Amino acid sequence: MECFNSTCVTATTGVAPSVFASAIQFLAALQCGVSQGIPDTDVTNGESFHFIIVGAGTAGSVLANRLSAVPEWKVLLIEAGGDAPIESDVPALSTNLYHTRCDWDYWTAPNGRTHRATIDGCINWARGKMMGGSSSINAMIYVQGNDQDYQNWFDLGNSEWSVEEVRRCFKKAESLQDMDMLTNPDISDHYGHDGPLTVNSFNYTHPHLREKVLSAWDEIGFKNVPDYNVANVLGSGRMRATAASGERQSFSKAYLRPILNRKNLKIMKNSLVTKLIFEDDSKTVRGVEVERDSETFQLFASNEVIVSAGAINSPQLLMLSGIGPKEHLLSKEIPVVVDSPMVGQNLQDHIFVPIFIFCDETGEQSLADQQFDAIRYLHDRTGYLSHNFVIDALAFYSENSDMTYPQFQSHAAIIWKNSNMMEEMLRTWFTYKDQVAKPLIELNKKHATYMFPFHTLHPKSKGGIYLKSSNPYDYPIIDANYFGDSSDLELAAIGIKMLTKIVNTTEFRKINAFLGRMEWPACDVYELDSIDYWKCVCLDMAFTVYHPVGTCQMGPDPKTAVVDSRLRVHGVKNLRVIDASVMPTQISGNTNGPTGIVGERGAELILEDYNKL
Repeated sequence: MECFNSTCVTATTGVAPSVFASAIQFLAALQCGVSQGIPDTDVTNGESFHFIIVGAGTAGSVLANRLSAVPEWKVLLIEAGGDAPIESDVPALSTNLYHTRCDWDYWTAPNGRTHRATIDGCINWARGKMMGGSSSINAMIYVQGNDQDYQNWFDLGNSEWSVEEVRRCFKKAESLQDMDMLTNPDISDHYGHDGPLTVNSFNYTHPHLREKVLSAWDEIGFKNVPDYNVANVLGSGRMRATAASGERQSFSKAYLRPILNRKNLKIMKNSLVTKLIFEDDSKTVRGVEVERDSETFQLFASNEVIVSAGAINSPQLLMLSGIGPKEHLLSKEIPVVVDSPMVGQNLQDHIFVPIFIFCDETGEQSLADQQFDAIRYLHDRTGYLSHNFVIDALAFYSENSDMTYPQFQSHAAIIWKNSNMMEEMLRTWFTYKDQVAKPLIELNKKHATYMFPFHTLHPKSKGGIYLKSSNPYDYPIIDANYFGDSSDLELAAIGIKMLTKIVNTTEFRKINAFLGRMEWPACDVYELDSIDYWKCVCLDMAFTVYHPVGTCQMGPDPKTAVVDSRLRVHGVKNLRVIDASVMPTQISGNTNGPTGIVGERGAELILEDYNKL
């Protein structure tokens, strides 16, 4: 559906939900108030800049803002996708962007060991391919991480990444806007107040569900805290979000839109960087080769090229350019510039195991209610479209209650009785086979369903990103290697059993809650809720929560790391990687906020190196 007002840049990606589409018919004039595009700027073949940033995602948006703040620096930001569409700004519609032009739509490689209950033995990795990257498609959940996350980085020899430096960068980035949080000094003092990125809470439509879940979590030991970020991501509490006034606050919206009048910043959309350009067969990067609309550009950087393409695309670009494991590059007939064995390695992700609890919860909206809510959203940005698709509560917990480092995370979603959302989730998102999907769909026809996503936070299993060929348009091979380390499987089963105790809490007994079995021949031989049952479910039915990191990890040794602590690529001049791929170990929670902080700290390191800070 194209935009009704020709002056509005963005359009939808396809058929929006019927209730939203019908509301737009009545309020077309307001459509352009939901989403505005970022204009392309003219770039000529052979043009030179001081800095070229590859990728306008979370970290790339931060870098473009901070580097172009130096008036004498000419900065180019290149993005493979286009503008974020209307659905991106509307929090409840973000999943509509999966499998569209705004999504790289990656799939893991099948291995015959995991995901056997999915249709093709693999799972989908949605990644944002648009301005703002994955910050324009994610669930907007804002988690800072635990202090130990950053101490881990520091202890690995990354001297620029102390806990104190990282915490300072969070405050630099943040603009706390939730009034309840602002009036609590213990919470308010923890956050920043003058940064570009809005930190807020959702105006959730069903607060009684949030309170029910939080009460139940507290009863089983996931103790309620006023703010989980203040509590070093331990305990349970109300969800914090990158949202404001009922709209998503992507990093593009936060960091790019306010600076579009800067004459020294150019933005090139719908443009794929296919390789890095080296100076005269040396190991000095001088620019990038870009393809847009079947036209090839060579663009040059007098200072540096910064790769901020994410945990999949960044290692792919390095390898396509001859920086990576020697034997792997030679197998794809790519000339080796630098033998960097860890490019693409050390891949880490958070698993997503759905726990289905069926009950007699009431409160679903009629179609008329939903249609009115859609109109209300366009009027004042309130109603069910103004928050993401989950209940706004989050829990972090560990195997032992006295531990100070969280091992597990969970949140919750409500699927009303006989909802088509159940079938869409099981068949479209999880791509489960009929043996798994049908029994759960049948149960939902009779009962409302709480779905509790379960995540292990610090997997020992590591995967990798590998080139399929030397063609930049061929998607890389993603070997997620979930549960490659058997201890991850055992720990996940323990964490899930702690979570399923919620069925017997006071609040859930009131609604006759019971745990639903995920039927699958390999798992049916085990007793429901046993350790062996959950180990089987994890192996065959686990999904991703879209948090890949680590594939260009930082560290002091070129044999074990891709970049140094200042994010300069080992063995190459004038090249940095600044995004989630540099994280050497995984974060305790959602990774988008910390990825922005990698951008903030990375920008500072560049400014320091050029005496501009």
